[in-house]
Amino acid sequence: FYRNHKEEVIKFLETYHQGRYKVYNLCSERLYDASLFQGKAASFPFDDHNCPPIHLVSSFCQSAYTWLKEDIDNVVVVHCKAGLGRTGLMISSLLLYLKFCATAEEAIDCFNEKRCLDGKGLVLPSQIRYVKYFERIQKDYHGNNPPGRRCMLRGFRLHKCPYWIRPSITISNHSGVLFSTKKHPKTKDLLPEDFWISSSKKGIAVFALPGEPGLAEVTGDFKIHFQDRHGDFYCWLNTTLTENRTVINSDDLDGFDKRKLPSPTFQLEIVMIDYDGTHPKRSNSEKSHTRSDGSSDHTSTGNNGVPTKPNKAGSSRKEDKDDVFSDSDGEEGGSSRTTRDQASGVGAATNHTAGLTQRTQQLSTEPTQTKSANPVLDGASKSGSVIETPKLGSSAATDFKAIAADASVFSFGDDDDFESE
Repeated sequence: FYRNHKEEVIKFLETYHQGRYKVYNLCSERLYDASLFQGKAASFPFDDHNCPPIHLVSSFCQSAYTWLKEDIDNVVVVHCKAGLGRTGLMISSLLLYLKFCATAEEAIDCFNEKRCLDGKGLVLPSQIRYVKYFERIQKDYHGNNPPGRRCMLRGFRLHKCPYWIRPSITISNHSGVLFSTKKHPKTKDLLPEDFWISSSKKGIAVFALPGEPGLAEVTGDFKIHFQDRHGDFYCWLNTTLTENRTVINSDDLDGFDKRKLPSPTFQLEIVMIDYDGTHPKRSNSEKSHTRSDGSSDHTSTGNNGVPTKPNKAGSSRKEDKDDVFSDSDGEEGGSSRTTRDQASGVGAATNHTAGLTQRTQQLSTEPTQTKSANPVLDGASKSGSVIETPKLGSSAATDFKAIAADASVFSFGDDDDFESE
């Protein structure tokens, strides 16, 4: 591995490997004419500090293998800018492909030991993740690139999250930006502190788009980028090789270790669902719709937020269901419930509405607040405690304000959400 002027590299290769070398350029920012190396050059470009399309890794390995097997004296010369991250990703994958190493960890360790005195060559978490992806492709898919799984990215939860981590969000792939909180109509006029909603559980913040199926459709490789005044952090993932619900620790997020304020226990939870272009859209009777109080109904909750899906753990569970993230939309219709369940649901809904109305009337009489046409927007959570929300003017802000008034909707709807911490 060399980092020198082109003329010096050419002189070295012509002296020691004349006619037996092939150069692989991984830089997207700097291309050159293959004639400089007697036509023995190829380009597999991707951006610095990022990951390539997963199929590019396979194409590189196949190309290098084809050249190496032509003659026992043939060599490959692989470079990026520093010869660390991008080069480390591709060389480690090649070591797996050639079966020089049995596991991704062994291949990465081999590269780091040979490349750097301190053993810190390939260290970016996402690039390490992609070497492990490639290992899975070799073992689980017999070396064939799996088709990209079509998913809808529903939203995020930040676990063990201090108050100062409230970043803006950009989702992209190798073709461009798919979603940005700085450009989306519902969030572009809001501060991150306004669209990240604090959950009823301490240390958890949630982001989703009210009344929409998700943030963006993703297939194959995609990048999630977070940015705030303390620094950027991001990750690359592949839908086919990632579970629908994935929790990533802080040391597996690119750039998180360089932030101004450390948060070592921080975790990012990513929620996706399989998507066919129609799911999670629902029939008219099941669709989410905005009520007169500004909050949203979802398929797994009845009117006024009363759950309609049977509670498997009984009444001891908290009403903490998150239909914003639930991947069981439309699993149960009204016909699957008994008359007793319906009667119980209606009674609970009536009592809940009465409680909200009473608390709203109390709030509206306070001299420091302005009485509004939609008083429940200034309402309380199901626990009875008043939750203060920012005074926002746009319709997008109203959606978030309505959801913030009832933070209990931000659970995922699975058993883990009902366990006390």
